Amino acid sequence: MAISIQYNLTGVGWSECIVEIDNQKAHLTASYLSNTLASLLEAVTTVVRGANEAAAFFTEEPGGYRWRLTRVSKKLLNIRILWFDESFRDRPDGDDRVILEVQCRLRTFAGAVLSASQRILETYGLEGYREKWVKHEFPVRFQAKLQESLSR
Repeated sequence: MAISIQYNLTGVGWSECIVEIDNQKAHLTASYLSNTLASLLEAVTTVVRGANEAAAFFTEEPGGYRWRLTRVSKKLLNIRILWFDESFRDRPDGDDRVILEVQCRLRTFAGAVLSASQRILETYGLEGYREKWVKHEFPVRFQAKLQESLSR
């Protein structure tokens, strides 16, 4: 099963994330209103370390995306990406539209997310990332936690 995660800074305070897993593809955008890369790295680390479920948030203007990461087994992960038209953090999943839902190997997905974060850091560096992303610094700590978790 092929997994590709491309995370790009597309302008000052804007990003896109292109997710391709098996034959499914989703294109997400987000603004600086949420720390999207940190949120995704933290959620993935949470499930890699054994939690049954974690969520990540990509805020748009208005609306946004919620990533639901749910363990199906020790090695298998269900990924569900939901779109909400309006403010979404406290809304139930029933108020959404499913953008992508797929199962894949947890460690393969986690590795793809880690690689995407490493490419961003290599492209922009710490200072360049901060300039492009405006409100948030590069999530060094979350990246290191995921890398450490995958090396166990």
